[in-house]
Amino acid sequence: MPINPKLVHVLALDDPVEGRADGAWVFQYHGESFVTDPGGANPAPFAWNDPAHRVLDFAVKTREEIAGVLRINPAKLGLVVRGDPTFPAPIVTFRDGPVWSADAIEAWAPTPTSTPVPARDRSPSRG
Repeated sequence: MPINPKLVHVLALDDPVEGRADGAWVFQYHGESFVTDPGGANPAPFAWNDPAHRVLDFAVKTREEIAGVLRINPAKLGLVVRGDPTFPAPIVTFRDGPVWSADAIEAWAPTPTSTPVPARDRSPSRG
């Protein structure tokens, strides 16, 4: 099932946690939690039930959203990820799939006027 990016919550923990002296971010989606360094690096699964310290306005992109920007099938996104070393790494990977920083994807994404990655060559129409 595709991830609904509106249901991904990003929270800031200002106290030291899990060996992260400068605090941490928590990414939550459908009962799963990952703790990361502030900014989203070094994700690790995290069991956490405390009240939120601070909700962050941090936008994420899903596989389906990125594929839509590139105008390709989401299943083909793996080819782009493997074939382009400049493609950003996902912030975390939930059971339902990975999520990326929206800012990182927007910085990487080809310009809107670029030609989309072709799914296959189409032969000329027969007339």
